[in-house]
Amino acid sequence: MRVRKITAEAHLQLIRVSRRKAPATMWIRGAQVLNVYTKEWQALHVCLAGERIAYVGEQEPLADEHTEIIEAQGKFLVPGYIEPHAHPFQWYNPYTLADFALQRGTTMLVSDTMMLMNLPMEQVDHMLSSLSAHPVKSFFWARLDPQTGKPHPHYTKQGLARMLEHPLVIQGGELTDWHGVLAESEEILFGLKHAGDLGKRMEGHHPGASVETLNTAAAAGVTACHEGIRAQDLLHRLRLGMYATLRHSSIRPDLPDLVRGWKELGLPWSPRMMLTSDGSTPPLYRHGLMDYTIRLAIEAGMPPIEAYVMATLNPAVYYGIDGEVGGIAPGRIADLLLLSAEDEPTPELVIANGRRAAENGTLLIPTVTPDWEMYTFPPVDILDQQTKAEWFSIRQEAKETPVIEMPSAVITRLRMQSFPTDEKGMISLGHDPSLAMIVAIDPVGKRKTQAVLSGFGHHLEGLASTYTASGEWLVIGRDQQAMVKALDRVREMGGGVVLIDKGKIVWECPLPLAGKFSPAPMEEIICRAEELIDLLREKGHEHLDPIYSMLFFSSTHLPYARLTAEGIVDVKTGRIVHSSLPLE
Repeated sequence: MRVRKITAEAHLQLIRVSRRKAPATMWIRGAQVLNVYTKEWQALHVCLAGERIAYVGEQEPLADEHTEIIEAQGKFLVPGYIEPHAHPFQWYNPYTLADFALQRGTTMLVSDTMMLMNLPMEQVDHMLSSLSAHPVKSFFWARLDPQTGKPHPHYTKQGLARMLEHPLVIQGGELTDWHGVLAESEEILFGLKHAGDLGKRMEGHHPGASVETLNTAAAAGVTACHEGIRAQDLLHRLRLGMYATLRHSSIRPDLPDLVRGWKELGLPWSPRMMLTSDGSTPPLYRHGLMDYTIRLAIEAGMPPIEAYVMATLNPAVYYGIDGEVGGIAPGRIADLLLLSAEDEPTPELVIANGRRAAENGTLLIPTVTPDWEMYTFPPVDILDQQTKAEWFSIRQEAKETPVIEMPSAVITRLRMQSFPTDEKGMISLGHDPSLAMIVAIDPVGKRKTQAVLSGFGHHLEGLASTYTASGEWLVIGRDQQAMVKALDRVREMGGGVVLIDKGKIVWECPLPLAGKFSPAPMEEIICRAEELIDLLREKGHEHLDPIYSMLFFSSTHLPYARLTAEGIVDVKTGRIVHSSLPLE
């Protein structure tokens, strides 16, 4: 499969430069070149013919006045990094993520499309295709379910086939609806089989899965899983023929433990291992993208060459495109990184498609500017009612009220508890500053799902967000007027996140694109997200990533209790255990 097309003229030039019958367009002289195929450093010349590598060896090329010569003695040259598992809608967007990736040496992204599935398919196709003009190669995966428990027009057999057959979609997944597999859902099983019929990969999502469950997943067509939490989890996946992706994300910073655990097992590093940052929320990227992931692996004890191979050749082989990317060899696309040291993965110079693309973190070439006006994301606020304080009061029924507990950032448990009430029968949280009300508002069905939230922070007056997996609005707080003010501001912005403290807006981030992501540059989004997390830490938030927590409160693929438009659902059984109520 071609990652980038090559004309007959360019193909001929490639051959001529390799034979020293035509001058190289770029000559990288004397670098220590990483051979990912033999896992060794070699002092060699690397010569380019346009977008591709024509020669790697000891002979000097034919050069003329147009040949760009890069003196690289004492430097280290590695292939451009590949991120095999990106979620490009975590407040940032696919274009700003690609720009950021290029600055830090990641020259290929394989990305989720779930946040696009509310667009007409023609617009999805346009966005995917427009990203092909970016120097970073963008490929995608096709979801098999919407993670909301709601019917969705794209998640039919026809819709799944159309997405899986898209030429820029190179895998299905990640497969989160395991209950759908076990219930033999026609749509899910069709998607699994059709991906295999097309020769495309299928990414799994199996945290804590037993060997028996992994057997079934592999039989169903799952070819890789990034959810290994312990080294033994990696081994289980590898033994069943899967690829095992070592992850370090804002929600699962597992990589150092995985590396140390694997070393304790005393087993060789596998060619079926990859690295990923797993679509982290913005603050983690303060440190970099795949360059940071590689750095952590090296610091934890992984040999540098193995870390580079897991971020280059191994994912290229997995996706069947190692003839185009993933290594420094003749015929490959010239995505090359010049490093100052063997164990310094953040590049001094990034070459993409044979051109200097970034230097010391600064872009040198134009990328792609999206026209957001052409995409018809559903409006965030279609509710024809004003926000009311009554939405954020909870009447205690049957002498007990549902409480959502947070043992971790993404795991939620349900218990029932009796609370003091006022003269109207509404619960009071004044006795415990660590509790807050959590309300999911469905602006389409005009319903609200309510509970008490434990574990999000102390003295939290009001926080409102449209950044949710399901499309509901999320409001958390202890002060009804602050919660009203926060949601009103979010509605006024057309989507985003707002925090109220001492009766005032102390922080906000507009997310005008579908209420979930922003056109702002990556640096701005990183700063905004860091500010929010700092403020929540001051309020006693102890979990890893409150941004992901907000996203996942309504996401029905995670245990154990989730807030949906119908009510609080027990994820394990799919049963509504506490029904939603109409907006008053």
